[in-house]
Amino acid sequence: MNRTLITDAAVVTVDPALGDFERANILIEDGTIVAIAPGLEADAERIDASEMIAMPGMVDTHLHTWQSPVRGILADGNIPDYLRGIRLQLAERMRAEDMYVGNYLGALDAINNGVTSIVDYCHNILTPDHAHAAVTGLLDSGIRGLYGHGMTPITTNTWGESKGGSTAAGDPGEYQTRSDLAREIRDTYFRSESQPLRFGMAPQEFAITPPEEVVREFALARELGARITQHANQVMVRQLFQDVEVLHSHGLLGDDLLLVHCTFNTEHEWELLRDTGTMVSVCAETEMQMGMGFPAIREVTEYTPGPSLGIDCVSGTSHDMLSHGRLVLQATRWRDDEPGYRRMVAPQVMKWKTADALRWLTINGARAAGVGDVAGSLTPGKRADIVLLDMAGVSTAGWNRREPGGAIIAQTNASNVDTVLIDGRIVKRGGRLVHVDVKDALRKMQESHDYLFDQMDRNGGFIPQPPVDIPLYRERA
Repeated sequence: MNRTLITDAAVVTVDPALGDFERANILIEDGTIVAIAPGLEADAERIDASEMIAMPGMVDTHLHTWQSPVRGILADGNIPDYLRGIRLQLAERMRAEDMYVGNYLGALDAINNGVTSIVDYCHNILTPDHAHAAVTGLLDSGIRGLYGHGMTPITTNTWGESKGGSTAAGDPGEYQTRSDLAREIRDTYFRSESQPLRFGMAPQEFAITPPEEVVREFALARELGARITQHANQVMVRQLFQDVEVLHSHGLLGDDLLLVHCTFNTEHEWELLRDTGTMVSVCAETEMQMGMGFPAIREVTEYTPGPSLGIDCVSGTSHDMLSHGRLVLQATRWRDDEPGYRRMVAPQVMKWKTADALRWLTINGARAAGVGDVAGSLTPGKRADIVLLDMAGVSTAGWNRREPGGAIIAQTNASNVDTVLIDGRIVKRGGRLVHVDVKDALRKMQESHDYLFDQMDRNGGFIPQPPVDIPLYRERA
């Protein structure tokens, strides 16, 4: 039996039955949390956490991990820039090895930032080799979560040619080929229910394919037992799409579905989500940057089992989930207070708390990712996905040990992530990843990065000029 004892930590369990501890020990046996209590002792490998906060590993519920080799290229970009640069230029130039590197390093980046589970939205599968490489990259990283197998036929059905999901939008791709590949990936890599990574599917968006194609892909996903994730109502094309309405009318809403964004849902669509179990991933930084509206935390809280958070794409933002959680909390607070400002009425009550943000980052995220049975809280019986935050530095001196959850959200960021365990395995310790050859990983990333930039340079740059016309955005927004 392998035993680990985390000692003397301030513990934030995100389990309402346990609460928080100013100081407690956490006992792990064969990857499972078996006990949390002050003064707990056992014959085990010890991790001194006397100057640390222990919290559940965070969950990123929407990540296009494959874009890691072009980190930050879209720092000043909006949705049209994304479509022209990422979807219509970069995506088709990626080799299978670039997909591997993107997912491998992207998942390592997540782990390095204290994210132990992700929902990988892998919507750049050009060939079967690309799919196999993407899954292998995630498996090699050791990350938990969901591999979301994308069903979009990249080279034949793009935003650049779309007429809003009409049947005249172009060849939607050979369904049988894509369904056979999804089945092959599921059967090849996801036979074991005990491994941290699980199989999911990402059907096409209504903006680029007719509803009957999406219905068929949902049916395949449910036949394969896959959790489903899909972008919904993230662009301001109100005259064309009511994605949730269409999902409802075809009987597709359900507790196996994770929608992403929903920033432009109608009031009726929010009501349609009520009591369906459908969850929503809020990606605030990307939404506010790229022109996808305001993060809908308030509505997701009211009409669904609860919000979770996603980074979306590091081609635009960083993977610092702690800072992201703080941003979303403050933006949500401002949104609730703003109507009073117009009447010159000062807010009197703090409705949104740091405990809310912690749930978005952890237990809600685990449920949204389909791993809530084993992760998301420090609960005996769950797997040991644990993050230790170093609070000994100058920038955290004087932190409030009596309310460690508040300290996490209000005072920390990715630089505080000292130690990370996934499934009880130590993958980061002393501020460094310890389960992989980091130098070799960085070398592979640099090769992929250089290749992709060279390819873009040879083909007109990131966004070739004049820009490709996107009728959907130009005519209908």
